[in-house]
Amino acid sequence: MAEEKEWYRLDNAAKIIPATMTGADTRVFRLVCELKEEVDPDVLQEALEDSLREYPYMNCCMRKGVFWYYLDELKTKAVVQKDSQPALQALYRSGRKNLLYRLCYLDRRIVLEMFHVLSDGTGGFMFFEHIVSCYLIRKHHIDPSRIKAGSSSVEERQQDAFSQFYEKGKSKKRNFLKEMFPVTAYRLRGREDDNLQEHLIEGTVSAAQVVELAHRFHVTVGVLVTSLWVEAILKQMRHSEYEKPVVVSVPVNLRQFFPSETARNFFGVINVAYDPRQYDGNLESILSVIDTAFQKELTPEKVQATMNSYAELEHNYAVKLIPLPLKEIGLMGITHMMNRGVTTSVSNVGKVVLPEELDPYVEKFCSFMACKTIFVCISTFHDHMVFGITSCFERHPTACSFFRRLTELGVRVEIATNDWDREAE
Repeated sequence: MAEEKEWYRLDNAAKIIPATMTGADTRVFRLVCELKEEVDPDVLQEALEDSLREYPYMNCCMRKGVFWYYLDELKTKAVVQKDSQPALQALYRSGRKNLLYRLCYLDRRIVLEMFHVLSDGTGGFMFFEHIVSCYLIRKHHIDPSRIKAGSSSVEERQQDAFSQFYEKGKSKKRNFLKEMFPVTAYRLRGREDDNLQEHLIEGTVSAAQVVELAHRFHVTVGVLVTSLWVEAILKQMRHSEYEKPVVVSVPVNLRQFFPSETARNFFGVINVAYDPRQYDGNLESILSVIDTAFQKELTPEKVQATMNSYAELEHNYAVKLIPLPLKEIGLMGITHMMNRGVTTSVSNVGKVVLPEELDPYVEKFCSFMACKTIFVCISTFHDHMVFGITSCFERHPTACSFFRRLTELGVRVEIATNDWDREAE
């Protein structure tokens, strides 16, 4: 008798993703762990198989239904590979029953790439941290009983938190779609890669130095980095373009506001706008605006309303009955309008935490997200804070301006890239 397979509905955030894949934006994110030693691929394979027993939901393919896509469990054994192909290549291809993640290695690095339908950055890191932990325990013959295990169950990790915390009617206090794209934002320009490949820049700094800098300006690290990134964009703009605001899309981890251990997507997005005409040449003129916007948007009431606004689409009976091909057309139109209202994205994935027994073997973690323009991911492990910048452009003046500004403010920066472009060095 054939073993019965599991299948899963897409969570609310995942439903829009298949319709938004265009060009270099494959909707794939990349997580990297740099060890202090060469990676053993055989041990890494064993660690992956150990982890999939705790995260079986990850071993799925995506298939088309009549009304929505869904995830179908695969019994295919994932095979660890050498990281030899360009970063952030597409993982989903229509009609193919293939896994939606890949685990690779190269020298001292372990790399997990994942299709955003499976998870967000926080959930992806949960899975990745488990793989790295299993690897180091096996590699260094550490007694597993010395390692404090997580408290969440398999069922909790694969729960759809959007459905769990949805409260009907709570989103009607705000017009979410109108807020998402109220104006046409300034759009970053540049020569796009001819092969539609993403360019990755990795800037490593001391977390303590950045925290100290944030305290100096009396803001959070998130506000500081977002403001510095806005300033870097302003320095690339012509004064004739100051009519359009610089709008930064900031993903928000909803697990900070709701008691969830899900490894699936559970995030919201806030858009933070800055009018270039307010810039007087001083960083403080940006910081005050960004700080006020963060405080206004990141209240429990606003977050609850935003989360419910995302879920409204899924719970609308009229929308449910529209066939998938027509839904995709509508979602592509909504996405196009939303993109017109966004200049760039900055995501603070936060601190990566491993059992302290494993810390001596790890140098740092970093993350990247495929995008249509430029996307900044911030990952922190002990004193290593890494800015993972993904760009679809061949040249990188905004990233250069950003790192120069950090250096001017007393933060030492080490830069690595997959790009031969000297301007990124």
